[in-house]
Amino acid sequence: MATENSPAQAGAVIEHFDKFASKGEWSRLYASADGRNYHFHVRRNRVLELLPQKLGRVLDVGCGPGVMTEAVLERGGTFDGVDLSPEMVREAKEKFGHLPGVHFAEGNIEAINAADNSYDQLICMAVIEYLKTPDQALAEMTRVLKPGGIAIITMPKRWHVSRVTVAAMMPVRLLAKLLGAATADHLPRLRLQPDELDQAARRVGLIPDGISQYHFTPIAYPLTRVAPGPTMRMNMPFEKWHAQRGAFVSFWAHGFVGRYKKV
Repeated sequence: MATENSPAQAGAVIEHFDKFASKGEWSRLYASADGRNYHFHVRRNRVLELLPQKLGRVLDVGCGPGVMTEAVLERGGTFDGVDLSPEMVREAKEKFGHLPGVHFAEGNIEAINAADNSYDQLICMAVIEYLKTPDQALAEMTRVLKPGGIAIITMPKRWHVSRVTVAAMMPVRLLAKLLGAATADHLPRLRLQPDELDQAARRVGLIPDGISQYHFTPIAYPLTRVAPGPTMRMNMPFEKWHAQRGAFVSFWAHGFVGRYKKV
């Protein structure tokens, strides 16, 4: 099985995120939270909770416009950010490139331009879902991490409540698409359950060392689209479940964040 993105798929991802960056839309997702984007903030918080409080040399693969830069610097780390999108890198450089200990460059998670054993910590937030498989990306993360280094990886889940409700609403979604009212992009997504990512990580020498879940929606789609503000306020209290385990709790969360240590 192929482990790398095809050129066509990579090109579609670059085009998609270049458009976001050229309009500043990705940065705005993190500027303030509302009913449509609050899960970006929740995911970011879960990543920060799993990162050590004292950081060393940090690599953010898929860094976007540098939304993790300041948090890393505040914890005493240095920050290297790479992204497949040239526009994301341009925006990140404009915002944070002048800061000491910060560097941005175009880069591919499946072929990271860094020496072996270079980094103390690594962040991979909202990246692996755009690959065909996680294998090559995980192997590259392991290669560039120092022994004992930590990788924090986010992943949308294959099985959760909104996957069920979205499937149930498929006739309505198809009608919206025919009428030109659909808003979702058409990029394919890889979705994994926590144990599936854990198994892939173990194969390349990354040991699971912690997990958190995010974006709980007991009040699920389509209400999250129809009334995003009220559903956000009703769903947010359930984020306190993020550290809990078990099939019932996990069913309500859209994604998870895994912490992995290089042996």
